[in-house]
Amino acid sequence: MTLRLFHAACCLPLCLLAFSGIAQAGDSAAATDNTADVDPKFQTLFDGKTLDGWKGLEPFWSVVDGSIQGLTTTEQPTKANTFLIWQGGQVDDFEFRCRVRFEGNNSGIQYRSKLVNEQGFALAGYQADLHPKQEYFGMMYGERTGRGIIATRGQRIIIGADGKKKVIGKVGNDTQFVASEWNELRIVAVGNRMIHQVNGITTLDLTDRHQDATTTGLLGLQLHAGAPMKVEFRDLRLRTLTGRDAETTLSNILHEPTPDHVSLFSR
Repeated sequence: MTLRLFHAACCLPLCLLAFSGIAQAGDSAAATDNTADVDPKFQTLFDGKTLDGWKGLEPFWSVVDGSIQGLTTTEQPTKANTFLIWQGGQVDDFEFRCRVRFEGNNSGIQYRSKLVNEQGFALAGYQADLHPKQEYFGMMYGERTGRGIIATRGQRIIIGADGKKKVIGKVGNDTQFVASEWNELRIVAVGNRMIHQVNGITTLDLTDRHQDATTTGLLGLQLHAGAPMKVEFRDLRLRTLTGRDAETTLSNILHEPTPDHVSLFSR
């Protein structure tokens, strides 16, 4: 599908000064990897050149050096959280992977979500939160759901129909993730079981039996209101999980060994 971007009301011309010093020498090396080692089971959601297949507010989203870039500045802020929304349909049981780095504010991947403000491109639902604070990096947040932080990093947790939380174990380790460096985010969602990983390290294992739990919805990339920020996404890939494949994928991710350190995309 073709991207349709919309101008936010009363927006000033885009100012890049706040982030003029972010680009580093390592960017050129990372830019060559956008189509490398793509598993044929996955659908590629971003061609590395255009925003075809995505929809969002024009002042904030663009393609820069082979990455989807979301940018706010002091001169051009977003009044509320806004999302670049994938137009390929809803996601149900799936595996999603991308690489991401961000500065200035937190971001995230919204999934199984619904559009609650068409003009502002606002989504409500599950969010794999990307936050500079380590206890929140890769956690689960309920965007515009009233549930707030559903689970923090490192928790294996079950939430009952009454909303009560029971932490039944720990996952992952205490590796320090660096927000401004490229990190790989992986999400596996099968039924009411959702697992997040960052650089192969499990950050969340959630079984959600809450009455407001969702099993289908939209996929989107977050640009956060507040402090000026920049977020970049690349290598966005998705595959639908069904039947035995869903069971196997879930079982495999639950039993994968935890890496000792973060180095998957170091250059």
